[in-house]
Amino acid sequence: MIRWTLRATLAFVVTLQAPAPAGAAAAETPLVHPIFAHLPDAPEDAAARQAFAAAAGRYQLHPVEVVDVPAPPAPRAPDALHLGILHAQQLAFADALRELDLATAEIGTSGGAGLSTAELGDLYLFRAMATAHADWNAQVAAPSTDERTRAYADYLRAATMTPDRKLNPHDLPPQVVADFQRAVDEIHQRARGTLAVRGSADAQIALDGGPLMTVKGGVTFRDLAFGEHLIRVEELGYAPWGTTVPFGQPSLDIEIPARRPLALDDATAAAHARRMGARFALVAQPKGGPGTAVEVRLVDASTGVLRDAALISASPERGQIDAAVMRLDEEARRVTLEQQTAANAPGAPAVVPPVAAAPSQLGPPLLLSQPPAKVRFSDDPPAWARDHWPLLTAIGAVALTAIVLGATVSGDR
Repeated sequence: MIRWTLRATLAFVVTLQAPAPAGAAAAETPLVHPIFAHLPDAPEDAAARQAFAAAAGRYQLHPVEVVDVPAPPAPRAPDALHLGILHAQQLAFADALRELDLATAEIGTSGGAGLSTAELGDLYLFRAMATAHADWNAQVAAPSTDERTRAYADYLRAATMTPDRKLNPHDLPPQVVADFQRAVDEIHQRARGTLAVRGSADAQIALDGGPLMTVKGGVTFRDLAFGEHLIRVEELGYAPWGTTVPFGQPSLDIEIPARRPLALDDATAAAHARRMGARFALVAQPKGGPGTAVEVRLVDASTGVLRDAALISASPERGQIDAAVMRLDEEARRVTLEQQTAANAPGAPAVVPPVAAAPSQLGPPLLLSQPPAKVRFSDDPPAWARDHWPLLTAIGAVALTAIVLGATVSGDR
């Protein structure tokens, strides 16, 4: 009896140690899928990405998938301006106004994004021409109409953008040339002042289609003529912002408001994790603002709900990334264990987790690293034991059972 028991025990242990069939490891449901969110125009996040990939590898997570955060839509004003000018030159004023009004409405909130100073001047000039219906037959000395009066406001805006511009009388109707020159003369005689735009140290600021400038704490524009001016602000990690400034005082300070951060939203991260068969998404993403920081957050793949997050300071050290990854990975295991315990409780109803709505179709995953190889016993016995603790537990239980059984049978004899 004892011999049979020991023989059967050894056979059972050998069965436990036998390699799993091909594909069995792939069939296991991964717990956490790591994702690195790449911000638009942010090549400097390579160090954070490498640190996150190294931490994910050390904790034997899946290969890191790199997901690009969508950039803001390109401005439509340049194309609308081009079409509007063509229509105005052909004296198709209704078609010209349709396109030029579209461009004007956009630059009012974008600060002239996509257009240079000269192009902004063209926008207002040809819009004034279309508003006044100033064709080649329009007389300079003709009585002013309501349309010509409304158009003069755009002539003033054009003169504010390009006060030193001289129009060629062979290219534009005489009335356009005369009204624009009158606006230029008025702008040259207006009072001047100082406009200061304040914001974070990383914000880039442009005035009236000029070049973007970065000055710590803000930019000051001096000797600025009274009139309407355009401010545009761009900053890594945030949506662009712009406004129209009615400038008419000796000194004016403008504070850049809070803007929408550019980020990989939790629903999209959850959809990427579900596609990889994982229960959670572990997202690392650089944060915009003074000194780039890194945020690591844990998202439930079934619901798209944020579970926990860690914000790491600028110039992250390797240990900080590792600590964040380890803590959030343990949080995922704790949540999973609690869910399994609750599901196995007597009388517990079957719970079907809600599925978050999938966003637009996902592109193919870009994996940053290969799955980590299993540790061999000869290289690192403690690490090998951690990887195989279920097997070792089972072997120990079987061996203990065999010893107790043997002792019981010997006692009976």
